[in-house]
Amino acid sequence: MTSKGLEILVLAAAGLGAGAYFAGRGGSAAPAIEGEKIVGNFAIDKVAKIDIGGKVVLEAGDDGWKIQTMQGYPADRSKIAENLMKLQELKVGQVVRGKKLSEKTPVSVTAADGSTLANVVLGERHEKWNYGRYVEYKGQAVLTGESLDMFGTDSKRWCDTKIVDDPWISFNSLAEPGLDDSVLGFATGVVAKVTVAGDTNRTITVGNKVGSGTDRYVKLDGSKWVYIVSSYSVDKFLPKDKPEEKKAEEKKVETKPADKPKAEAKPAKEVKAKPVKKEKGA
Repeated sequence: MTSKGLEILVLAAAGLGAGAYFAGRGGSAAPAIEGEKIVGNFAIDKVAKIDIGGKVVLEAGDDGWKIQTMQGYPADRSKIAENLMKLQELKVGQVVRGKKLSEKTPVSVTAADGSTLANVVLGERHEKWNYGRYVEYKGQAVLTGESLDMFGTDSKRWCDTKIVDDPWISFNSLAEPGLDDSVLGFATGVVAKVTVAGDTNRTITVGNKVGSGTDRYVKLDGSKWVYIVSSYSVDKFLPKDKPEEKKAEEKKVETKPADKPKAEAKPAKEVKAKPVKKEKGA
């Protein structure tokens, strides 16, 4: 670990202490355990595995830390070191009498030989405050000054989601392995130049939309991962939809003039009978 990394971790620890202090001032505290370390010290350089309720598992190997619950994707070592330090510095801020944890997340930290370095059961965050989390300690619920947001169910929190520097592209999730190319669409996708870690000769392939949504499948050259990214981050690479071309001339529909109505037949003239003259003497 670099000296700069240690510096950051020390500052984080100082913040933890301040948070625990303010948490402890808010209610009925038990002076006997107030301020006690919940987990205690352990050798961070000996840690080989972190299991967060079985939903997030991080494991160290010869080629670095991996997120086993996310297809073995590389983990960010600095995030691991920082949050292990937070576990070490976790202290009792306040005992909450009669409190039953509505959430229980067991966190275990083990060494390469399988020995346990740390165990703790985390509860839910404080309902109203912007900081603080309940923890099970010595058979009762205590409130700490640290939220420990990283120790949740989202594996992606433990890695760097940025995959391209220019233009900036980060991924939302990883595609399931083994998807057919008819689904991914890379064979007919758009290939573009991008910059990754200062290398301007990298290429990205933008594939199909994911299901009925707007996200896209993408892959980087030389990478085994298939990423799912927001469409807006790759829109600049995609061809623009052409507006419908207007027809030069509209077909004229010839309409025959309507037949003139036949003239109505004039009624026959009424012939009035002339009176017959009577002969004389008749």
